[in-house]
Amino acid sequence: MKTEMPLSKPIRRIIKQTEEMLDTEISLLRQPEADPGGTLVDIYTYEMEKNINVIIFPAQYVGLLKDFIIAKHCTHLLIKGAAHKKGKYLVCSYDEDSVSRGMRQIYIDTLKDEAKKAEKDKLPVNKLIQMLFILYNHFNEDINEIPWNAIVNASVYHRMSKIRKTQLYHIMKESKNDMDEMVEQEKIIPRRYFVLNKAMFYARDMFLAKTLPADELMPVLNIPQMKKFNHLEVKEMLTHRWTHTAWYQSKVFGDTMLEIVDKHLDKVEWNAPPTLDHYYELYRLGVNLTNHLTSYMSMKDWFVWDTPKHLLQAHEMKGVYEKKALKKIFGDLISDSEEGT
Repeated sequence: MKTEMPLSKPIRRIIKQTEEMLDTEISLLRQPEADPGGTLVDIYTYEMEKNINVIIFPAQYVGLLKDFIIAKHCTHLLIKGAAHKKGKYLVCSYDEDSVSRGMRQIYIDTLKDEAKKAEKDKLPVNKLIQMLFILYNHFNEDINEIPWNAIVNASVYHRMSKIRKTQLYHIMKESKNDMDEMVEQEKIIPRRYFVLNKAMFYARDMFLAKTLPADELMPVLNIPQMKKFNHLEVKEMLTHRWTHTAWYQSKVFGDTMLEIVDKHLDKVEWNAPPTLDHYYELYRLGVNLTNHLTSYMSMKDWFVWDTPKHLLQAHEMKGVYEKKALKKIFGDLISDSEEGT
């Protein structure tokens, strides 16, 4: 690594350790418009001309906040690199058939929701059609992010004690942004998918609240729509009034997802020597956790485990996959102008 940025000794140490373990190089890049969580452009995901991984973070990040972003992406890079060196690094990708399966199921669930609505509240057909792939793609992104977010944050917390307060601050902001997703579209999105989206973030945050540990992360304390459940007695919570709300259902599904997360991650030796074997084990746990979460959500056949290159190519083909899926679902009932977006 070559940089003139002021870096703390622990961050220089983890960068050096990552470079030596993976026999690669890391470059740090400030960008004014960078994602708040930073971005990792790595050689295991992208076809890079040189053996250099780039960690991008907002230009205004300094001190411990910058250190946390770097530590987080170094840890994720170690997991990817260990998988690449000791086995095969795969991600949740998709193909023509899996897109069709996912979009068909979303369509069926949407019809169930639409049947319960008054005529004036029903979605226009073109909006319904557009929503199918948008929701499918959204869950592909979430399932490729949430399990690894929990694993990486837990690892950083146990190895980088000096940045814990900054880490908590960043995760709290991230948590609130994630929980705010889709809220404005709650009445449009099929209830099942709104609930599952919130449940995944709920499970992640509850796991991190126990791991960090930090009450500030608990959704039932800091998410306005969930605060109402914090002091309710079980008998009151089970009344018709509460059980029919999307946020209560998110908590119920989220509690089960939290059990799945705990089952996979509770026995991890986070302070084990930072070897390739350790990070490869974290990768294997992440894959198994992802499989169990998708199975619980009845989405296991929505995705295929394949190379990062396959996923990048799938993103390029997503418009084609969407159109072919719509043809399979609707046949000649829709015109070309109604297909896709």
